Amino acid sequence: MRRAKIVSTLGPASDTVETIAELIKAGLNVARVNMSHGTHEGHSKLIANIREASKKVGQEVAVLIDLQGPKIRVDKLDEPLELKKGETWVIGTSKEKENYPEYKNHFIPTIYENLVADCHDGARILFDDGLMVAKAIEKDRNVYKIEILVGGTLKSNKGINLPDCEVSAPAFTDKDREDLLFGLKENCDYIALSFVRKKEDILEVKHLMHSLKKNVPVISKIEKPQAVDNLESIMEATDIIMVARGDMGVELGNHLVPAVQKKIIRMCNEHHIPVITATQMLETMTENPTPTRAEASDVANAIWDGTDAVMLSGETAAGKYPVETVKMMNSIIIEAEREPKERPLLRHMDLSNVNASVMVAASMIAEKIHAKRILSVTESGNSCKKISQFRPKTPVLGVTSHIETVRRLSLYWGVTPFHLSDYNEDHFNFQKDIVDKVKEELKLVNGDKLVITRGDGKFFARGSSNSVKVEIVKDRPKAPGGGDVTQIAEDDDKTILLDTSICASCHNCIQICPHDIWKTSDDQQSNTMINEGKVKDCTMDNECIRVCPTGAIEIIPKHS
Repeated sequence: MRRAKIVSTLGPASDTVETIAELIKAGLNVARVNMSHGTHEGHSKLIANIREASKKVGQEVAVLIDLQGPKIRVDKLDEPLELKKGETWVIGTSKEKENYPEYKNHFIPTIYENLVADCHDGARILFDDGLMVAKAIEKDRNVYKIEILVGGTLKSNKGINLPDCEVSAPAFTDKDREDLLFGLKENCDYIALSFVRKKEDILEVKHLMHSLKKNVPVISKIEKPQAVDNLESIMEATDIIMVARGDMGVELGNHLVPAVQKKIIRMCNEHHIPVITATQMLETMTENPTPTRAEASDVANAIWDGTDAVMLSGETAAGKYPVETVKMMNSIIIEAEREPKERPLLRHMDLSNVNASVMVAASMIAEKIHAKRILSVTESGNSCKKISQFRPKTPVLGVTSHIETVRRLSLYWGVTPFHLSDYNEDHFNFQKDIVDKVKEELKLVNGDKLVITRGDGKFFARGSSNSVKVEIVKDRPKAPGGGDVTQIAEDDDKTILLDTSICASCHNCIQICPHDIWKTSDDQQSNTMINEGKVKDCTMDNECIRVCPTGAIEIIPKHS
């Protein structure tokens, strides 16, 4: 079972119901809608296709609306500009060009009104994702003189980065506001905020949603140097972090990205905040059917670092092999998870929150008794989020009656959503409506164990997971025949049988027998076994049969 989740960007190569359905089957958990491209009408149709594909496959996925953020770009050019090393050019808004006839053939127009005001002498100005580099020399009225350090061909609408400047443009623009309102209307599951620099950028978005009585989790994209510097305070305000390595590489330098990525993932793990690693993870598969070995290692290393999810961008939005790319990422993750990352130590975790402490307890209990699943019954998904950050070895089922929560749980590491589609609050029975359904779905057998976390009082009371229960399956029909799963030991007077296929290894028999007829296996599983050397001491009082919860023990006298 794959624990880390896959986020895929949808676009022209993957926007049909049929393709999205294939992506979900291949391993897609979260569908990213990039608001930097397309129209609201087109995005609305895409989201409808995502929902339809989910129903077709029978698996809900989350919809992530990724806001564009402030874009500093080159304005429209009559023809590409040839920038040569050592040349002096000026940069400013297009309306200023006629005021500088002396720079008629060396004028770079920009759509960003505040570029000159934000810039300063000596600052770097990067064009087209850093392919061309210039240095600011001096301000000349309403334009800035720049020296070309690395030349190239500059085309219309190419991006401009100012890594050394405090950009005054807000992280949340007027376009972002319109796109956010659109996303909320479409009942999106996550909102990603681009070019976050400080926690106030996130709070502005949350305040707006609060005024609209909406509560959609915010993903903060870390791609600016200021965001790296302010990471601690940003984590106080955000719900999720995304390591957006594209613009981060341009702004910080590609040589610093690996170390920054590891730092961000480590801090997110320590603060129990989900983290997504993004950009160019399998870039080669945009054109080729297989990735490079370096790309496969990149994905695996992100998993080993502790990321909750990995993201595909152009590979699935515009690539030739979108479904194959998701299948490949799924395979890489599964292989990487065969060598699991060490779980955070208890002494490093804040367990002052009752809900968090219960989740940790449930995880530890499930691990020690070798439970098949942890059932985390939740309304908002917060309890699943907490247990996910503890990285339990036991798979988690996030049980909820809310379809919105089902979709959001799709992003949480190690959590599989389980939807109670026919939940009826007035006629709800915990055993019948949850436990029995899970037993049937997972094909559990007698002796299997479930660890269940839920709140007291009203079943789906928000944030009230404060109890842990161990459920031992003992009411499933026995499989025909015992065969090699039955242990048999005998002496002249009796035969003792232990059906290991249904034994719960609860050790009740060991505790109640004063004659040491029962013992635990020598391996780490601590399975119950018959102590053959002690069978002769059994008095056949059947106390071990009485305390066995699954009916796994039989004692048959040879002489009646």
